[in-house]
Formats: sequence, structure tokens, C-alpha cells
Amino acid sequence: MKKFIGTAKVFASLLLMGSVFCFASCNDDDDNVPPTSDEVTTDVMFGEYSGKMVAASIATQDGENTGDGEETPAGTDITATLDNDTIHFEDFPIRDIVLAIVQDETTADQIVEAVGQVGYAIGYEPTLAAEKDTVTFVLAPKPLTLAVQLPSDTEEEAQTLQIEVKVEAGAKGTYDVESGHIVFNFSATEVLLGAGEEQTSLEGFDGINLQFDMKQSKTKAHWL
Repeated sequence: MKKFIGTAKVFASLLLMGSVFCFASCNDDDDNVPPTSDEVTTDVMFGEYSGKMVAASIATQDGENTGDGEETPAGTDITATLDNDTIHFEDFPIRDIVLAIVQDETTADQIVEAVGQVGYAIGYEPTLAAEKDTVTFVLAPKPLTLAVQLPSDTEEEAQTLQIEVKVEAGAKGTYDVESGHIVFNFSATEVLLGAGEEQTSLEGFDGINLQFDMKQSKTKAHWL
């Protein structure tokens, strides 16, 4: 009987040791699981950008006033900053819009110089692709407002002309996760002069499409 009890104790001890070993092995297996890759989200778009803005008449894009042999516009240098829901332009290039309004190079340059630096912000709503390699986004633009000082030929003080440019979103913008390259566009479709009840639409403004092609200054590394 003593021999049986002794054998039972040894067997029970072995079972207990086996359970502990199994438990420890399971824990070791858990510890050895490779760490998960960083989760790619739409936050990958955040940062500073630089690139070009190309302006084109909407009438020209619709097939009017086209001509063979025309050179592709070089575009205007531009920078922007993206946060969680807004694209910020600290110094938005308004010359192409102003030129489309006044249709005179000299006058456009004078107005741009008088207006000075113009800040503009445009909202966006991003969607991450299932493959997590691109982000598409829809723009939610607001009007661009300008205040232009009109010189006076008399002793009266110069008057300020309020200009409101109506803006419409173009096709969905795209951001490439690997390269940090972003493209989008929107259009200036109407120009309103004055303010309040005296505001009137500018005749002869055909509209202008603004195309943006930029890249992040610093592309962040992400696990795909």
C-alpha cells in the first residue's frame, strides 16, 4: 500500500510539473509572437507639402478655345500643410484667379501686390483603401475672399472692394502612402463683387480649374 501511495504521489507530481511546463511553454509562445506592424491610417497624410499648382480655364478644358502645339503650363510653386481634416495654404497664389478676372497682366500684378499674402483653408474627408496603399479624399471648399484697395483719383480715401470667389470641389483627390505624393483639384466657378445685398456676380468670368501636384516634405515609414 505504501508503495502504491508513493507511486501515486510521484505520478501526481509529474502531472503537476507537466501542467506547469505546458503553461510556461504557452506563455513563452505568446511572448515569441512577432510584434504587429504599425497600423496605417489616414493620419499618414498629415504633414507639410510642396509642389506645383497649374491653372487652366474651365472653358478650355471643356473643349473650347483649344489650340494645337500649346505648351503645358509650368505651374506655380506652392506649399501646404495637412492636418486631420483641413488643407492649409499659408500663402495661396491668387494671381491666376485675379488674371482671369481682370484679363490684364499688369493690372493683375498690381492687384496681387496690393492684396499681399493670402491664407486659405479647405476641408477634406479621407478614406483609406482596403490595401492601405492609398488614401482618397473629398474636398469641402469654402469661398475664397479677397479685399482689394482701389486707388482714388481724387482726394477721397481709397475704397476697399470685397471679392468673393465661389469654389467647387473637383474629382476625388489621391494620396500615395509609399511615396507621399498627393494630387487634387478644385475650381473657381464664380466671382462676386461687393458685400451683403449689394453683392453682384462678375460677368464674363468663365471659371478656372486649379490642379495641385505635391509631395510630403518628409515621407514617414509605415508597415504595410
